[in-house]
Amino acid sequence: MLKICADIGGTKTIVGVIDQDLSVIDSQKFETDVDHPEVEFTKIINIANEFSKKYNNVAQSTLNIAMPGPCDYTEGLFLNPPNLQKYVGFNAGDFIKAQSAFQPHFVNDTDAAILAEYQYLNSDLEDVIYLTISTGIGMAYIRNGQLVTGIDGNFGEIGHTIIKNNSDYQCPVCHQFGCVENELSGLAISRKASDILQRAVSTREAIDIYMNNENENISRMMNEVVLLTQQLCTNLFNIFNIYHIILGGGVTQSALPYKANIEAYAQKHHLIQNKPFHIKVSNLAENVLTGLYYVNEQ
Repeated sequence: MLKICADIGGTKTIVGVIDQDLSVIDSQKFETDVDHPEVEFTKIINIANEFSKKYNNVAQSTLNIAMPGPCDYTEGLFLNPPNLQKYVGFNAGDFIKAQSAFQPHFVNDTDAAILAEYQYLNSDLEDVIYLTISTGIGMAYIRNGQLVTGIDGNFGEIGHTIIKNNSDYQCPVCHQFGCVENELSGLAISRKASDILQRAVSTREAIDIYMNNENENISRMMNEVVLLTQQLCTNLFNIFNIYHIILGGGVTQSALPYKANIEAYAQKHHLIQNKPFHIKVSNLAENVLTGLYYVNEQ
């Protein structure tokens, strides 16, 4: 059975047809309309209708959707997504049901990603955390083989917890200084590098400058980013009593030595010294979209 799934990101949206082997059979991608949620979801519905007509073996009423949090995923209500502020208060569930025959199911994008990642773990591991480091920061948790979602699906909103208590940058969304997202994310790296060089610097360029040791101030900044990421992961090892973290997101696909650095730091600073700490950098393409296949089966 095929299922129609949609992954809504802060910059792009992809609607795809997924099979039981988590392969993308067909897909369409478009730029997310960050200002008009009605336009955004009308596009999603139209593409989904095209797919439902094109494929005979597709679940006709199923539309599984990953949304960036925080949202009320039981309803599809956007609460306060940092990169989609014009969506606050928009009820996607009501809109889809009023405009189509689809019965939508909603989940946090990191929750969808971990559902895909979990299928490809070559072990009988039952407890694992997925940490995405991309434009933003997100976390998901599988405990005893089951996804932990929280009361309204917002378990793991780690991006707006505090990691740096002497930061001089105030988050425009949570209004705190030193939150994880504004210290460790790709957007944070770009912002910090741009401030240092007094010009627009992409995340990729900042990392390249760091890896080539071209600028002392960039190196100092990136060393702190790496250290804070090591500390964050060690906090997760401690809090959740787990030994496996999967890293995903665009920043983790860079040359930054996340795996070796985090494992070495945790081994040195975690109180339990006789167990290995495992960091796996994801190699799955479209893990959010494909993981949506399992959403309404949880």
